[in-house]
Amino acid sequence: MTRPRVACLVVAVALLLVVAGGAGAQESGGNSEAGAGTIDGGVRVTVIKSGGSYRVGAVSGGGPSGSSGPLSDCTWTVIFAPELSEAPYGLPVSARRNPDDQFALLVCNGTILRGIWVATSDIVDLDAVAAAEAARYVKDVLVPQVGIGVNPALRGLVGLRSWFWIDGFTGVATAPAITAFGVTIDVRMFSNSVVWNFGDGHEWRGDLGRTYPVPSTVQHGYQRHGSYPVVAVIHLVPEYRVDGGPWLPLAGLEARASAQHDVEQRQAIITGG
Repeated sequence: MTRPRVACLVVAVALLLVVAGGAGAQESGGNSEAGAGTIDGGVRVTVIKSGGSYRVGAVSGGGPSGSSGPLSDCTWTVIFAPELSEAPYGLPVSARRNPDDQFALLVCNGTILRGIWVATSDIVDLDAVAAAEAARYVKDVLVPQVGIGVNPALRGLVGLRSWFWIDGFTGVATAPAITAFGVTIDVRMFSNSVVWNFGDGHEWRGDLGRTYPVPSTVQHGYQRHGSYPVVAVIHLVPEYRVDGGPWLPLAGLEARASAQHDVEQRQAIITGG
């Protein structure tokens, strides 16, 4: 990389900071577990990934090269700049420690102070933490509570529509708050839709149904007697937020409920007498 090109990149990054207003770091595509933090030239940096973007969680130490004033006076930003990693022109930076380390610009109050190397283990991935808690809550708490209600409860009748609904879930669930890495993470999820399989080859996408004696929105009539496995797949949309901030989306999850529904055929018999 030539010096003019690198100098242009530094100017471009500086312009980016003016536009962004130091609100947060740009995404680099990394994904990692929580670590102890980058130590570079006596500076300790913890990078937090949240909502697919990156920000500085904490900076401590003796102050990076070229800085002035105490670290507590800074509003920190970190910007990953892989194109500068080969020749960080005009930026003090130590040697790369590991092949997977990512080059980033450490910014104080909108001013680039130095380049740093951020290891994979230096990033606290709140996206992953929240997603894992949502999945755990669905598996260990929500699914054991969810069932299918049916009316008629004992046996349905051929030609008469049976009513179905979800028991144990009202459509919204909130997991206990997580306190970790100096932040509080709230996780919630709500139902997007429910796919009902009535066990006789018929499937229907709808909602949670309504509890008897209210007429349910989920009804199905069977044409033959038999015992039918009814399965409901609840599609969940999980979200999380950090320290009461905006809700951020997570990948969708599923919760399953099942019931065996017996259906019999009855015929009226007219007798004389």
